[in-house]
Amino acid sequence: MPTRGPYETSPLPSQPRTLAERLRWLRKQAGLTQVELSAALGCEQAMVSSWEVGRSRPSAVTLGAIAKHYGVSTSSLDTGDEFMEEAARRPVQDNSSDEPWGDQILNLPSAAPGQVVLLDQRAGTQAATDVSDAMATMLSALKKGRKVWLVVK
Repeated sequence: MPTRGPYETSPLPSQPRTLAERLRWLRKQAGLTQVELSAALGCEQAMVSSWEVGRSRPSAVTLGAIAKHYGVSTSSLDTGDEFMEEAARRPVQDNSSDEPWGDQILNLPSAAPGQVVLLDQRAGTQAATDVSDAMATMLSALKKGRKVWLVVK
């Protein structure tokens, strides 16, 4: 039976030496596909593929977004200096739970029918607002890469 290519069977290096190897290593360690990573970064899957095989290099802004996504510094991702140490310290995401929020509990305030209450878990605040303000805040948070929940009663 023919194989689909060396990219399907090549093992992950224990010490990724190039940027391409580090990008692929992080993606595989996170359990993501190229399609999932491209969706998270807002780019095409072909771009992720070209970065991982070394045909092209992500822009500085994209490299920063990738580093933030994986929880490593841009400099260690780019140069490889102390990369494995940082990668070992980064938080591990457990995707085994069927619940999208994992074990985290979010206590919701009571709201009148038709009322929107905006919760900022990071700041620990809650405020009644109208729908348009809530949507604008939600879109802003999503653009910044923050987690957002929309709960409708």
